[in-house]
Amino acid sequence: MTSSPELAFVTALNQLRQQVGLGLLAQSTALDKSAQNHLGYVLINNTTTGGTVDMSHTDPATGRSMFHLEQADKPGFTGMQEFDRAAAVGYVGTYVGEEVTFGGGKGGQVAFETLVRTVYHRAGLLMEASRDVGLAVGKDASQTIVLEFGYAKAQSNASNFFGVYPSDNQSGVGRFTGVETPNPFPDLSTGNEDFPTKTGYPVSVTSKAGSILQVVTFTITEAGSTTPLEARRLTKDTDPNHVLDSNTAYLVARSTLKANTTYNVVFSGSVDNALVAKTWKFTTGS
Repeated sequence: MTSSPELAFVTALNQLRQQVGLGLLAQSTALDKSAQNHLGYVLINNTTTGGTVDMSHTDPATGRSMFHLEQADKPGFTGMQEFDRAAAVGYVGTYVGEEVTFGGGKGGQVAFETLVRTVYHRAGLLMEASRDVGLAVGKDASQTIVLEFGYAKAQSNASNFFGVYPSDNQSGVGRFTGVETPNPFPDLSTGNEDFPTKTGYPVSVTSKAGSILQVVTFTITEAGSTTPLEARRLTKDTDPNHVLDSNTAYLVARSTLKANTTYNVVFSGSVDNALVAKTWKFTTGS
């Protein structure tokens, strides 16, 4: 990962994990190679770049986006799923995850922001156990980026770990949720026209992996107001796509957050029956 898009992306990813209180990720040359192989497969076979595979479709057998799968009869095949592809280049980890995004020619930081402003893809970035990371950035017009992360021995936080994002006093925060597949809001279209006006930036809380997070109060309120914003709450129990784990919760306002505005967040609940209460604030960008 010597070129600037890769470095910018991984730097931003580790900054996110540090803000939340998670262990940082180290470069894996094997995962770099696996990511590069899969990027090559995507660019050769995607219908948008002249291939025959519609990567926007969902595979009925696995329920996964075709962006994450390879077919053995297609050029560039190195393994069906990311664990297979990583093992093929010598990665010895016991787990491998993958995310795909696009920089649009604007670089690694912008590409990273397209993931962190989502619900499910952010949850992947905040996976406690991850230790290793590999990245490949395409030279195509969309600047397709493949991220691989994994571990041989899982990182582990203390039992009382409780992380939040955006972090306390963070500035320049986004104003709405990014589009992703699957769609965490089935009442909204997956087109960009809905999300900037009908969602706020996701606010998330995360406890130790494997713990049971229970929410009693979770609100976001504009500074100077006493009335919380109308918002959607996503947990393992309310997630329409059954993606979220028991140790995380998301709060997403039902309208775009205002520019250059401070918001106060209040959370109360429990983690494995131990009471948790936290208040913090963040400020949006322009």
